[in-house]
Amino acid sequence: MRGRAVPVALAAAALLAGCSSSDPSGSPAPSAQETLAADVAWSPCDGLTAAAVSRIAGEQVTEQTGTTDQPRCTFVPEEKGGPAYDVSYLYFDGGLDAALDSMGAIATQLHPVTVPGADAARIAVRERRSGILVTGFVQTKGLVQSVNAVHLRPYDEDEFVTSATDLLALLARKAPRE
Repeated sequence: MRGRAVPVALAAAALLAGCSSSDPSGSPAPSAQETLAADVAWSPCDGLTAAAVSRIAGEQVTEQTGTTDQPRCTFVPEEKGGPAYDVSYLYFDGGLDAALDSMGAIATQLHPVTVPGADAARIAVRERRSGILVTGFVQTKGLVQSVNAVHLRPYDEDEFVTSATDLLALLARKAPRE
């Protein structure tokens, strides 16, 4: 899982985000699911806390939710060099596996992982001299949530990949069921 896995995974996320329909003016037209999500003002951060993510990470993190105009769901380390996690989502009418598999080489760099309660989950890992990057996707019904995680050296690769996978599992458990 070395090489270009994370940049390719991020490109896959961007491609998935661009899969919504649009009108002739170029303005994206939200799907019924996106409109419903906006009406209930749901965010993946609604089901997460800094305490829960800290338990998963094995280190203390602080939650950053952004502003009303620029919401975000990010967990940053309390100590320099610790793990950081950024969570996002989109509603996608097709399945995660089908979307990623249709992208050819990208599918070979995102490896399936078992996540309880998920319809599908994939993860990519890339080690760099300065640290490790992990990108993961988890699908429950039409909701696809993603985690981008980074940890600077020193780190334990297996523990960090497990923490990102455990965060995907928590997202799947906390996902809206409707």
